[in-house]
Amino acid sequence: MKDHSSKGIQQDPATPSPASSAFAAVAGLFFFIVIIKFGDPVVLDHTLPPPANPSEFFYDSWPSRWGTLLLLPLLAMAISAIPWQRLKLRWYLLLPAIWLGWQFVSATQTVSQSLTAETLTHFTICIFLFYLGYFALDGNPNPWLIWTGIGLALCWTLRAGMEQHFGGLEETRKMLYSTPGATGLSPMALKSPEFQKRMASDRIYSTFVYANAFAGGLVLLLPVTLVFLWRLSPKVRRPIRIAFVAILGGCGLACLYWSGSKAGWLVALTAGLIALWHSALPRKWKLRLIGAILVVGLLGFAVKYAAFFQKQRNSVGARFIYWRGALQIIAQHPIVGTGPGTFSIPFAQIKPPDAEMARLCHNDYLEQGSDSGVFGLISYATMILTFITLLYRYSTRKHPVDWLPFAVWLGLFSLALHSLVEFHLYIPSLAWPMFFLMGWLLRLCD
Repeated sequence: MKDHSSKGIQQDPATPSPASSAFAAVAGLFFFIVIIKFGDPVVLDHTLPPPANPSEFFYDSWPSRWGTLLLLPLLAMAISAIPWQRLKLRWYLLLPAIWLGWQFVSATQTVSQSLTAETLTHFTICIFLFYLGYFALDGNPNPWLIWTGIGLALCWTLRAGMEQHFGGLEETRKMLYSTPGATGLSPMALKSPEFQKRMASDRIYSTFVYANAFAGGLVLLLPVTLVFLWRLSPKVRRPIRIAFVAILGGCGLACLYWSGSKAGWLVALTAGLIALWHSALPRKWKLRLIGAILVVGLLGFAVKYAAFFQKQRNSVGARFIYWRGALQIIAQHPIVGTGPGTFSIPFAQIKPPDAEMARLCHNDYLEQGSDSGVFGLISYATMILTFITLLYRYSTRKHPVDWLPFAVWLGLFSLALHSLVEFHLYIPSLAWPMFFLMGWLLRLCD
C-alpha cells in the first residue's frame, strides 16, 4: 500500500475509469502490432514496398507510414479517456515539446526533404505517444491490457528469433539465392549493404532490421513482461510460477546471446545487477552475488568475443568512424545540423574511402547533434537524462520496490544506455513504446 502522507505521490490509486480501460485495450493491440511490424528504421521507409499479398502482410514488416493510420483509433479512445478537467502540467512536460520543436526548426535547413519528412513524422508520433501515455491512462498503476499486448509481441519476436536460429536463416538464404523475387523485397533493398550483411550472418534479428535492434527490443520489453507474467498467475503454485518466468527469461537471454549483440549483453548484465541490488536479499548476499555475476559475466564476455576484438576491422572500429564523422558534421553545422534523418548524406562525403557506409550514426545522441545541431543534442540528452533520473527516484522510493514500475524503468534505462551505440530512436517498434512508457511512468510520479 502507498503512503498517503507523501504529497499525493504514493496515494492508493483510484480504480481506472471505463474510458481509461478501453484506451488501455486499444493501446495494447496497437503496441502488439507496432512491435512486430515496424522494426525497420524510418529512413529506410522509401526502400521497403508495402506487402503485396496476404503472406507478405502476415510475415513481413510494414512501412512505418502505416503506423499513422493505426494511431487514429488510439486517438479516438484517448479523447474520452483523458481527464480534461483534472489535467496537471509539470515543468518536465515541456522537454519533449522543446526537442520536437527544434527538430522542425532544423528541418528548414535540411539537405534531404524526403528523409526529413519521414523522420519528422516519426518523431511527432513519438511525442504524441508520450503525452498519450501521460494523460490518457489517468494514472492507471497497472494497465494490464497494455502489458498483455507487449508481452504477446515479445513472445512473437522470441518465436521468430528462435525459428531463425534453428534453421530459418539458412532457409531464407536458400530462398534468396534460388528465387530472389520470392522475398518480396525491391531490387534496391536486396542490393543494400545492410541486407547483404544481415543475410551473410548467423546472428538472429527476429522481426527487426538487424540483430542489435532485436537486442534493444529484448532489453526494453523483457523486464516488464517477466514481472507481468509473475503477477498474472498469483493462484498458481510458486514453483510453477518460477518455472514460467524462468522459461520466458531463458528464451529471452538465449535470443540475446544468439543475436550476438555485445553491447546488448553488457547492458543486460548491468540491468541484472541493478535489479539484484534492489532485491530483498540481505546486503551481504547481494554484494557476493553481484561480485560473482560480474566475474562470470565479464569473463564469459571476454572469452566469447576475444577473437572479435583481435580483428583489425570490426563493428567497434566502424562505430568510431561513424562517431568521428558525426562530430565533424556537428562542427560544420553546429546550429541546426543537416536536418532530421540526414546523417548518411554528409557522412558519405567525409567518410574514409575504405570505411563502411552508414545510414544512421549508431549513437542516438550524436545523431541528434549531427542532424539538428548542438541544441538538438543537448535538448534530447537532457530530456532522456531527466526522465530516467526522475523515474528511477520514483520507482525505487518504496522498500521493497514495486517491481512493476521498476521493471518499466529498467527497460527504459537499458534502451537509453544501449542507444549510445545504436539508432533505436529511429525504429518505431522501439521508440514508440519507449516514449509511451516514459509518459505513463511519469504520470505515476504526480
